[in-house]
Amino acid sequence: MKVLFFMTLVISLAMPGTLWAKNLALELDGATAIEVPNSDSLNPKTAITIEAWMNMSKPVGECLAKDWGGQRDYIFPEIVQNGNGLRFVLWPGTKILDVPGLEPNKWQHVAGVWDGKEMRTYIDGEEKGAAPFGAKELAATDASLYIGVGDSKSWFCTGSIDEIRIWEVARTEEEINEFMMKVLNGDEQGLNAHYTFDEGNANDNTKNGNDGDGGFGKANYVDVTNVLDLEPLSVDPDDKLTTTWAWVKQTR
Repeated sequence: MKVLFFMTLVISLAMPGTLWAKNLALELDGATAIEVPNSDSLNPKTAITIEAWMNMSKPVGECLAKDWGGQRDYIFPEIVQNGNGLRFVLWPGTKILDVPGLEPNKWQHVAGVWDGKEMRTYIDGEEKGAAPFGAKELAATDASLYIGVGDSKSWFCTGSIDEIRIWEVARTEEEINEFMMKVLNGDEQGLNAHYTFDEGNANDNTKNGNDGDGGFGKANYVDVTNVLDLEPLSVDPDDKLTTTWAWVKQTR
């Protein structure tokens, strides 16, 4: 107990206030993408939320997509409208929701939500559009999930992407805003896949093991701490042990 207390005290003194960790992001060069093999946990049925931080430099691309070889489940985020629009696509029925609000060469948080009745899209925590979609269940195919491309090699994204989250629940606007500046632990209820890239790979941070490997090109991870400094999740910022443990988990 004394040793634990001493370690906590030393780290707390060395890093007063909020404890921070290096933030790596996946660089997308327009020819690189990571493949994540299909699994049941990548196929939410009755609700879904997809979140990511993105900074794109080209006006087109499918940056996260379970859509390949005619097997189509979902695409989000997709860049459309000459780089200023965000597209969310769900199947069955090819339901498309387009909203404006993207800014090239700028880090923005995006979220696409479906609650079984309605699709909604958020940019930087603000709802940008909604559309009814009353499918009984989302399509669930054997297609792999791709980070950085979708549909075909014609749809590579160019820029950077970080903190990807795929949920089997419909996150509320309040929840999106509360946690978009934090790095999750990976054990949050309803979180089916989580990619921080902070270990220099595309391993899933949840127990589902949806690790990314292969795909196209060679993955490169870049330090974006100075421009996208996300805070490790802690239950209580005043609790040094909790805060220290959250930091240790992110720098293990």
